[in-house]
Amino acid sequence: MKSKKTVIIIAVTVAVLICAIGIMALIGRNGAGSSVNAATQYIEASMRYDARGIASVASEEVRQTLYNTGEIPTKQQLVDALNKSYNGVPTGYEGKNITFTVVDSYENGDVGYVKLNVYVDGQKSFTRSCATLKVGGRWYYNGEPEA
Repeated sequence: MKSKKTVIIIAVTVAVLICAIGIMALIGRNGAGSSVNAATQYIEASMRYDARGIASVASEEVRQTLYNTGEIPTKQQLVDALNKSYNGVPTGYEGKNITFTVVDSYENGDVGYVKLNVYVDGQKSFTRSCATLKVGGRWYYNGEPEA
């Protein structure tokens, strides 16, 4: 009887650990679930000067461009550099409601294109075209598409 309890306790402990690891993997995951989400998350993070949001959905190429040293920074290095440059600079979007409508979108394998209308407090502010890139099953903002 005692060994049956031990087996149950071990099985429950292993199940809890597996669930915790899965949850932590999802929380710490970079990228977005779709091409459109990568584009909207990046644009909104940029508008709000959200360094962590920018770094989590920026492709390696975009991170390298933003870091401006010729090397590809880690997510934390980019966050630190962006926070330093944003320090004390108001975004103009504090307390504003930012929404998007998709004008055009397509995905072809691991590359995507998204064209969005961006609204601030219900008023159209601008239109942005975005290239996206799929890496490891997740989508990343990859700059503006080439003409």
